Amino acid sequence: MQLTLKFFATFREAVGSKLTEREVPEGATVGDVLADLEAEYEGLEGQLLEDGELRPQINVLLDGREVLHMEGPDTELSEGDTLAVFPPVAGGAADAAGPGDEEGTGGDADAADGGTATGEGVPAGGESGDAEWVEAYRGISRRLAVRYLRNLGGETDRPDEEATEVVGDGWRATLETETVSPAGSITLTEVTVRFTGESATLEELVPAFGRKAMRAGG
Repeated sequence: MQLTLKFFATFREAVGSKLTEREVPEGATVGDVLADLEAEYEGLEGQLLEDGELRPQINVLLDGREVLHMEGPDTELSEGDTLAVFPPVAGGAADAAGPGDEEGTGGDADAADGGTATGEGVPAGGESGDAEWVEAYRGISRRLAVRYLRNLGGETDRPDEEATEVVGDGWRATLETETVSPAGSITLTEVTVRFTGESATLEELVPAFGRKAMRAGG
């Protein structure tokens, strides 16, 4: 059966390609494919698996869903699946604000549109073009955040209101939500989005998402 493989950052450099197609036997698992990749590419040796489990901090998504939330390396593959492999995001946090850090007009937690960035964007870059941005947006629901990420080319296999991860070409966004009280009895939904991926991609993606998230209600 045929499998599509996507590689990012240093893993893409090791393989020499961002996207490959591979024939795998029926019943093959994620772990089987990762083990074969380690054996085939010198730059991946010891980078994907450790004692049969995924190495810490790498991310492997099967059709947009984190395999750690499935059966891990034992997750069985099917015809036409897409497996995306992300290395750990290198580098430490900086004090500068992220590219989406700008003021906007907010709305309430249930507004159809509109939100404000809290100015908490934190970039972390690696030497190989990896990057990470963390942004918090108030007055926007998880459902709308996921919808906007879909509009920017992302995919997820869960309903918008339940999705915690959205994956696009060269990027991944992880979402968390909480209720905050900015003043008195006022409460707002705050969505924190952690963007990881290629630096050049995030430099365009994060501001584009920020503009959508901060549109005036309508």
